[in-house]
Amino acid sequence: MFKKIFKFKGANKGYFADNDILIFQSGKELLQFDLAGKKELLRSFVNDDFQCFERKDDLIIGISGLGYTLFDSQLHAVKATRVKNGIGDYCLYNGNLVVVTTDYDYTLFLPRQGIQDIFSEKVLWESNSGEVIEVGSNIAFTVSRKGISRRGLEKGELKWSVEIASGKYLPKLVGVSNDVVVFSFKDLDKVVSFDVETGKVKCEMETFARGLCIDEKKGLLHQVLVNYAAYDFLTGELKDNYKNFSYFNSAGIESQRSNYILEGDHIITTDQREGVVGAFNTVTHKFDWVHKEEGVSFPSPAPIVYRDPYLLVYDDSGALHVFRKECM
Repeated sequence: MFKKIFKFKGANKGYFADNDILIFQSGKELLQFDLAGKKELLRSFVNDDFQCFERKDDLIIGISGLGYTLFDSQLHAVKATRVKNGIGDYCLYNGNLVVVTTDYDYTLFLPRQGIQDIFSEKVLWESNSGEVIEVGSNIAFTVSRKGISRRGLEKGELKWSVEIASGKYLPKLVGVSNDVVVFSFKDLDKVVSFDVETGKVKCEMETFARGLCIDEKKGLLHQVLVNYAAYDFLTGELKDNYKNFSYFNSAGIESQRSNYILEGDHIITTDQREGVVGAFNTVTHKFDWVHKEEGVSFPSPAPIVYRDPYLLVYDDSGALHVFRKECM
């Protein structure tokens, strides 16, 4: 299903593929590599340790814990911005917005966050004390231990608010699809879907609050850990429940990753301990592809990236593994 074509040692956790072009950081250098032509194109010196790269028109945007930098097509830094209290998450929204930390509440042990425009460098709006910003499909929410609110992404205007206790942990955004937003509640072992326009609760699902991914095409909420399950995220109905720990164990994949890849009928995920990555077929309940790297593991905080036809997986030794999808 996939064939390994490159291994880049000494890579950082930020990497990006666009068509046949790979952009990644190695040490204090930013590299552009032609995956089809199998050659390095550009290399430039950088100061930050970038955790994410995105493309906006002719610009490449690198996001680090300290701020963000705009690079031109030749990897020259054209603008570098430091964020006083740091970046809130390593994502770019709507092509121009990032979540930033604006303050910290030491009584609640939670940051106060805002949405900042990377071009104007202005904080457009801030969350209230005790709230953290979550964004999915360019739709903004604020979450606290007391409830969830939907906010306008660029102005922060309140669209709806729902009181719902979450225990010791904040609700975690799973995803947005088909006018539904899904949140998980770790302390309650519960997942709840809300109408994205009104905030009305659609359904609740009693399950572990991890290993979850929304399938927009099928209207399903997939869950893969050491077993596999699928729920209708509109009704909460359990649509599939494959419990076969011995099979997952024999395949060498016991996943604890929530940031896996959904590609057609396949879930691409990694083992929690060993350097094993595989593609689980949600229809046949079999792994159609498994690859093992000896002596390493694939840490779950490092994202799996899939940009057709390239699959990027990062290991704990600092190597970036590049696979190319093959016709089946």
